[in-house]
Amino acid sequence: MIVDKTKENIDKCRCMDCPTYSEQCKLRNSIENMLKLMGNYQKTNHFEKMFCAYEKSNCIYQNNGCLCATCDIYKKYNLKKEDFCTHTGGK
Repeated sequence: MIVDKTKENIDKCRCMDCPTYSEQCKLRNSIENMLKLMGNYQKTNHFEKMFCAYEKSNCIYQNNGCLCATCDIYKKYNLKKEDFCTHTGGK
């Protein structure tokens, strides 16, 4: 299933709460994420958030735990895979 790239879904996203999403990664991408939200985020291929809808992270390289299965988006779209931040399409 394809996750819709909507503002509602982005707001529900738990990626930034995940232990795998490092503080360094959050700081490095916060401004870019904010700018993308003001633009056409539906047509962008990469967003450092909501990895189940976009592609894997450009700054997360080590898995420190996964919150995917606890996310409302995961449940809404009946996703089966996890670790979307480290593997495009999850694993």
